Amino acid sequence: MAEPVAFGADGLTPFLSIPPFAGASVALWARSEPGTCFAIDSLEDSEGRVWVSKREAGPYCTDCGVRTSIAQEEALFVLPSGEGFAPRDGFTVRFGLMACETLTPLKTGGAPRLHLAWLPRAHLPERGRLSLRFLVSRHSMLLGQPERQRELLERVNDELEEAGLEVTLDAVAELPDASAETRFWTTELDELSALRERAPPALDATVDIVFAGCLRHDDPFFGPPVPVDGFTPRVGGGAGPASAVFMPGLRCDAFSRGPAQWPLDAYARVLAHELGHFLGVYHSVETDGTTDLLSDTGEQNIMNPNPSRAGARGWSPSQRRQLLSHPWVRPAHALIPAPD
Repeated sequence: MAEPVAFGADGLTPFLSIPPFAGASVALWARSEPGTCFAIDSLEDSEGRVWVSKREAGPYCTDCGVRTSIAQEEALFVLPSGEGFAPRDGFTVRFGLMACETLTPLKTGGAPRLHLAWLPRAHLPERGRLSLRFLVSRHSMLLGQPERQRELLERVNDELEEAGLEVTLDAVAELPDASAETRFWTTELDELSALRERAPPALDATVDIVFAGCLRHDDPFFGPPVPVDGFTPRVGGGAGPASAVFMPGLRCDAFSRGPAQWPLDAYARVLAHELGHFLGVYHSVETDGTTDLLSDTGEQNIMNPNPSRAGARGWSPSQRRQLLSHPWVRPAHALIPAPD
């Protein structure tokens, strides 16, 4: 772990060097003070190639060679090799403050500080395993339905098969008194955090899947609030407020009719898509038509903004590499048959 550094009068930290390491990827854990938002401002490899050159306004940088997201208080940045970027050779990184209210670069005095640690991963597993915990509210069709929960898990695993990833359901907990509607925005996550706080603490490296009521994305600049089919607060989960995957249980236009009976195939596809975001994968094409910079993805991919589309299926090798790079993904060792 590096010594804490201060954001200067220009809102930037000094350049921080990550030395060469033996491995396929590296996870950067960055933490600042409560109420602080920040982003990677610069990322340059050992050969002087620039992969991030600015703090782009918005929740993430759409045209960066290595895409990253805005962080609130703390974040996990997972950087795998690929598309010409080789973090194992060492690189320099610099962080900059962002205004939490407007998601724009911020210049300020040197009061906030940043703590940075890094963890290389020596080898990516051929296949990986990820632990899940279901947090189920009274608004969800999964409440008290263990068979349906298992069937959902099986269908999610069908969606993740091509990515070499298996998810296991390690715990289920009920969410008492969850509200029928939850509103949120990129840095307005209090209501989502409150849902998680109704449950016991999760085990380390376990992704919480919160089955809530109606979920509305409430953008203060481009309203009105919009219902969503699923939500992950930050691309690259594992740190920061409301670090979980959230799925709706109610249709926002029909509260009084009870839990929505979502088709399990479509519901599983959306959940697999959101797990992709949690593990650091962005949309293959954004709603404004901006495509990602991965050479092997296209519109007909599960990371399409509308994953429930019939044609939006499958994962590319680059997406698979990103998924398996996340430090919460463990190697899935093959079972050894018992002797006869």
